[in-house]
Amino acid sequence: MQKSLISAFILGLLLCGNCYAQEYTINNGRKVFASPSFEEGPKTLFATSGSEEQLIANLASSSPALPLAKNGLDKMRDGNFQDAKEAFRTALRLEPMNMALWQLYDDSVIGEYTTGKRDEVLKAVVTADIKPTFAITRIDSYLELGTLYIVGTLKNVSDKKKQKINLRTRLLDKNKRELRSEYGTLRDIYKVLYPNESTLFEIPIKNPPTNVKSYRVEVSSWED
Repeated sequence: MQKSLISAFILGLLLCGNCYAQEYTINNGRKVFASPSFEEGPKTLFATSGSEEQLIANLASSSPALPLAKNGLDKMRDGNFQDAKEAFRTALRLEPMNMALWQLYDDSVIGEYTTGKRDEVLKAVVTADIKPTFAITRIDSYLELGTLYIVGTLKNVSDKKKQKINLRTRLLDKNKRELRSEYGTLRDIYKVLYPNESTLFEIPIKNPPTNVKSYRVEVSSWED
């Protein structure tokens, strides 16, 4: 009798549990969809000829990032790393988790930087404000005993002292063609010219050409 009651009790539990299980809705969780990037497996987009290094992007043929990546690789082959970088940047917006695309993007950034530094050396261009060193504030000429004297005032307009200053004058004809040139110095050849300081110069030219019509004076050399 006792065994019959125990058997009936266990059978009742099993039946109730089965009823509860039928009423309970099983939650399978969030459905995970496969990324379209891996539907067709990896595609080799670029391999450097004769090199062991290969840049591989896991992009499906249907991926909108694929043509952008190919365009970027074409730009890299042409040495246009700036446009290549922009192409890979756009492709990464579509495939932000693709590590191969990130590697290609990094390579384009490095290539752009390296090319820029190389161009700075090979095609050096310097832009700077003009900073004059000297100014001739007065100039005159006179002829005496067969000698032409070119005289004037020279000013140091730089921010450093100047010394051992030499000048050159060019004698020109009416067509501005050079007939002759002569060198001269300051009246005090040992004069040290400090910033904003002026001094006199004189350039004597013996037996000047008879057809001289004008002259040009310039500072030919100096030392700091």
